[in-house]
Amino acid sequence: MRHFLGLISIVILLFTSCASHYRSLHEIKSSKATALKYKPVFKREIYRCTVDGKFLFKKFHLSGILFFKQMDDGSARVIFQNEMGFTFFDFGWDKNDSVQVYDILPQLNKPAVVKLLEKDLNLFMMRGLNKQSETLYKNGNDTYYRFTLSKGYAYYIEENGALIRIENAGKHKAVTTITIGEKKAAHDMPGSILFTHHKAHFTIQLKKIEEHAD
Repeated sequence: MRHFLGLISIVILLFTSCASHYRSLHEIKSSKATALKYKPVFKREIYRCTVDGKFLFKKFHLSGILFFKQMDDGSARVIFQNEMGFTFFDFGWDKNDSVQVYDILPQLNKPAVVKLLEKDLNLFMMRGLNKQSETLYKNGNDTYYRFTLSKGYAYYIEENGALIRIENAGKHKAVTTITIGEKKAAHDMPGSILFTHHKAHFTIQLKKIEEHAD
């Protein structure tokens, strides 16, 4: 009997751990509220960047400087270089949000890696979103702005009038979480950003460098 009760407890624990926290969201109707008020606006921002992860039981680490640059024509560039100026990757977006890879380290030039980096940056910069699909939800004091992606959803999560987190999720759980640091204003670039890839097992950590270099 004790063994049976223990087995039941394990089954219940497994079931509850797999349950989606998105099920607790309650849809709300609003014609004005939108996550796009948090879309980053920048001319040139510089972050210290560290990438840590594990692939096939081998740990890897990259560090350097990540540049965000907005052009006058509405296009944008994101470039990751080491301190010596060697480029790890260089992505560009035109004014219609089409992405082009200008340069990338051969070890990173894998379709899955390129797609993942592109999605990360699209989510953070709020480019390529299907604006017509935006739906609002509440969970306690938090507001969830959900956009439908080609695969899964993007959630922009607001707490006390501030964007605190972005989640790329399927039906049940987040695949990628982007933790947003403090902002001075809604459209400002945050002081820090943390990309956590739950399945791919690596992180990208950014910390803003306040002194801009020419």
